Amino acid sequence: MKYAIIRCEDCSPPGDHTAALLEGAKTSHLHELAQAGAAGLIRPQTRAARGAPLDRFRLHRALFGLERRDADAAAGRCYADAAGLTLAQDETAWCCELVTQRDGRIIDPTAGNIPTKESAPLLQALADELGSETRRWKPGAGSHHIFLAREPALAANAQHPMVSPELLVGRAWKRHLPAGGAGDALRALIERVSAVLDAHPVNRVRVDLGEDPANMVWLWGAGASAPARAFAERTGLSGTIVSTSFLMRGFARSLGLGWLDGPASFEEAPLRRLWKAAAPALERQDLLYVHIRVESGDPVERLCAMERLDQLLLKPLTDLLPRLGPWRLLAAVDDRKRGAVPFIAIGTGLPRQPVASLAAERFAESPLAFPDGAGSFAWLTQA
Repeated sequence: MKYAIIRCEDCSPPGDHTAALLEGAKTSHLHELAQAGAAGLIRPQTRAARGAPLDRFRLHRALFGLERRDADAAAGRCYADAAGLTLAQDETAWCCELVTQRDGRIIDPTAGNIPTKESAPLLQALADELGSETRRWKPGAGSHHIFLAREPALAANAQHPMVSPELLVGRAWKRHLPAGGAGDALRALIERVSAVLDAHPVNRVRVDLGEDPANMVWLWGAGASAPARAFAERTGLSGTIVSTSFLMRGFARSLGLGWLDGPASFEEAPLRRLWKAAAPALERQDLLYVHIRVESGDPVERLCAMERLDQLLLKPLTDLLPRLGPWRLLAAVDDRKRGAVPFIAIGTGLPRQPVASLAAERFAESPLAFPDGAGSFAWLTQA
C-alpha cells in the first residue's frame, strides 16, 4: 500500500484576519476528491479552543501515529537532530525560540521572522555569557535554536509540558510556566536571557528600524537523550518528509525518515521541481508526507497558492498513485479562523463520506472527526 499525506498549514502573520485557505480558491481537483472520497475534520478536543491557534506539531505527530505524551521525537530532540547535535548522557534538549515580548506578554513568536544572520550572534552572546558545563546554547535557523541542560530542574517532564510560543501569542508568559522548581528555574533563566538580549546591538538596531526585537526566549518541547524508535520499527513502513521547516527536518531524522527540501515559493517552477523529486521517493517508499506552509496574508497570493497546489501537486499525485498499486491519500488544510483542520481522504478500501462542497459548514457536518488528530493515522492505514 502506498500512502500520501498533504499537510497544508496557514502560517500567515499573527492577528491577520484572512479568509480560510479553502475559501474562494478554485481547487477543482480537491473538490472532485471530496465528492468521491471521505471528508472530515480534525479539531481541538474542547469547544473553548474554537478559533485558538492550532498546535501544529501535535498534529504532525498524530498524522505519524504518535500519541501526545509519546517521548519519541519530542520537539526538543527534533531541534537537536535538525542541527546535527549529539546529546550528552542525561542531557535534555529544549526548543529555544527567540520571541518578542511586551509588558510580559508574547506578541510575536518568531521575533519578526528574524533571519539566521541576526539570530546567530544572539545565540553566541547567550553561549558566551550564560553557557556552562551544564547549560549549552546552540544555533539553529531563524528564530529556532536549541538549549541543552544537564540539571534536574530543567529535565524533560511529561507532567508539565511547555508548549510552542505560537499558542501563547497575546498571553502572559509567566502564567504558562510549570509549578514548582521547574517553573522557578525556567523563569530565572528566561529573565537572565532577556537582560542579555535587550542589551545586544542586534536588537538595538532592530528597534531603531521599527522591527520586532528578539528580546526574550521561550523554552518548550523538552526531550531527553534516550534513543527514539524509528518510524519503520513502529509501523513497518518506510517514508519521506518534504518540508522547509527546521522542526520537521529534525522530526524526519528522529524517526529515521527520508528528507526532501520543500518549495521555496508557490510559483509554478518550484512546485514542478518538488513533484519531480517527490514522485521517485513515493515510488521507492511506502509513505510520502508533504508539508506546505502558506505564509502570506495577501488574499490573492493565498488563492494562487492553493490553486497551484491543487493542479501541480494533488492532481499529478492522484494520477500516479493508482499506477503503483493499492493506495491512499489524505489532504489536510488549516482553517485557522475556526481553529480546525478540514481533511479529505480517498483511496483503496477507504469508506466514502463525501461532502458536496469545500465550505467549512459541510466539513463540520461530517461525522468523521479526530480530536487533535488522534487516531487519524490508524484510520488512514487500517480502515
